[in-house]
Amino acid sequence: MKNYKEDFDEFMIGVNGNNPIGIWWSLGLSDHDELSLKEKFNLFKEFFCFAIKENRIIEYDLKKNVAIFSKDDPDVVFDRIFSDFPWEKVDENSSDENKYFDIYMHTKFDGWATLCAGTHLFIPE
Repeated sequence: MKNYKEDFDEFMIGVNGNNPIGIWWSLGLSDHDELSLKEKFNLFKEFFCFAIKENRIIEYDLKKNVAIFSKDDPDVVFDRIFSDFPWEKVDENSSDENKYFDIYMHTKFDGWATLCAGTHLFIPE
């Protein structure tokens, strides 16, 4: 997995506006066949939680077009954002080469936004 903490600002510039699959690929998670989907998803969560703690990813309501500042722990925020992940349709011990995983990760656009330079929000496209 890519060490995003090493140059976090640069990494975030590269993923601003990305949907989940773009972030997944930027993290290099698809390159680790030795890890199960659940293990990779936990690393994905680890990145999101770090980015939330660093105030670079925020929870965002796309329908209302408003940021959500719930004061919840980053773990709780991540779980809420990705609560609709189709775990019932994927084997968590399998790889990330699954059609339900692909569809979800390519089409999930709501629940968060990235904050750039403290002044601009990027909504996933």
